[in-house]
Amino acid sequence: MLKLKPLSYFKAVVEQGSVSAAAAVLYIAQPPLSKALSQLEEEWGVQLFERSSRGMAPTEAGRYLYQRACDLLQMAAEVEEEMHAFGGGQRGVVRIGTVSMGIPRVAQMMQALRQQRPELSFSLYQGDTQHLEELLDKQRIDLALVHLPLTSGEAHIAITPLAHSSFRALCHPESPLAQHAQLSLKQLEAYPLTLLRRKSGFGVYEQVLQSFAKQGLQPQVFADASDVPMMRYLAQQNMAIALLPMLPQDQIWEGLVAIPVPELDAVADDLVMLYRTQQETRSALRAVVDYLKQTASGVSVPELPASRQNAPYPAGRI
Repeated sequence: MLKLKPLSYFKAVVEQGSVSAAAAVLYIAQPPLSKALSQLEEEWGVQLFERSSRGMAPTEAGRYLYQRACDLLQMAAEVEEEMHAFGGGQRGVVRIGTVSMGIPRVAQMMQALRQQRPELSFSLYQGDTQHLEELLDKQRIDLALVHLPLTSGEAHIAITPLAHSSFRALCHPESPLAQHAQLSLKQLEAYPLTLLRRKSGFGVYEQVLQSFAKQGLQPQVFADASDVPMMRYLAQQNMAIALLPMLPQDQIWEGLVAIPVPELDAVADDLVMLYRTQQETRSALRAVVDYLKQTASGVSVPELPASRQNAPYPAGRI
């Protein structure tokens, strides 16, 4: 009978790179940890690690076991969580991560399911696309609302487009630009700007700069930020014009004027939903996925061009 504790020890060694580092993370002595690894190798007659002075690297068999161990341990954690939820009068917890743009949609979903499935509860996370992809890869969240393009290549992730945004320039009512019906990049070149930027990787920031460069323009980037509230505050203080992709139904924050920038709409973010296909049979997660897919059906979402997809995430997969 396969036991979970040795698998958890094995998983820790793979992630930490050595028995000593794993023992420190697990708060146990090294001998029982080493013994558990040896027993696994003896039981199956395989070598799980290549051992060297630089640490321990999993073999092909070790890499396979690591993936399966992650799945089994995650499933065990979910069973335990859901059984505790039954004992507490709840029958389903869904862990959701979202970028700022997805917050209103998540809130709308929660309000609707509150009426349909009152037994559900939610654990919410907010961050940028890369951070949320990492949480999903590590199975710390069940579902994520993020921007394209994606950064990871996890094979068991489904993707559903939810909406396509358009760019707005958020400015103070006293700004000379506030009276315009729409703005061009040439007009924006003369004003200090704040742009949305991922903590790492290619995204809106780089695409906006490329759009200016194609017209031979040099924008005045006063600040970049990975945090939308920070951009909003700078605009409210009349320190900079905030260039943000927004959905049509997004609220305009108090004290700001939102003006369309049509020349940037081609590089505006798609909002997509990601979730692990192995977990889609869970009733609680299925309810959330189905609702978000239904809300996307009334939105015109363009076919995702190949340049904005990662191979492991084909459009229309679910």
